Amino acid sequence: MSILSTRPDGAADPLVSALTAAGHRVLAVPTVALLPVEPPGALDRAVAELSSFDWVVLTSAAGANAVVEAARRRGPSEMDLEPPRWAAVGHATAAVLEAAGVRVSLIPEISRGAAITGALLSAGPLAGSRILLPRSDLADGALPQALRAAGATVVEVIAYRTVEGPAASEPALREALAAPDLRTIILCSGSAVRGLITLSAGTDGAQATGVHPVVTATPLVSIG
Repeated sequence: MSILSTRPDGAADPLVSALTAAGHRVLAVPTVALLPVEPPGALDRAVAELSSFDWVVLTSAAGANAVVEAARRRGPSEMDLEPPRWAAVGHATAAVLEAAGVRVSLIPEISRGAAITGALLSAGPLAGSRILLPRSDLADGALPQALRAAGATVVEVIAYRTVEGPAASEPALREALAAPDLRTIILCSGSAVRGLITLSAGTDGAQATGVHPVVTATPLVSIG
């Protein structure tokens, strides 16, 4: 049985390595591409003002990497300032920050806006706080809306761009979908679903399995 992973890191993704080590044949074909913002001025300016924020909330490893790189452009001590406190959704995101020497105060496991806001509220009131939210250009408005409803001032900054359905993946995806033993497709975001739909238009495929709740909120197209 083959498994198709659509995650953006392709064969370098730790999940792909884990599945391969477990004896599965994994076809790694990214259905999204994560690209830097050019020029990165807005993110650099936000990082220069880190001490003015109470929280920095990062919802992905890609966003964490972008912030770390912005800090490195300014100097090695930029992320050591107090405040802010740092919240990272998931341990992979937290690991990026911790590798850069950042102490992560909160690690929500669920990426939905209400869940992240609830986790922050468990650490103290948000009314009057200032929150930096670096994320994808395609991120939805649920999280900033929930944070503002809790009384926070939210500064949103595009940290990276998400390209759904990168053309470079189309040949490999069509080959993967044609594999006779393909039974499972791993989808980790709404963008991955939309990228898969874009790239696989007109093809038959296997049953898709989403591993994050956001998949169920994406317009549904049945594949196979």
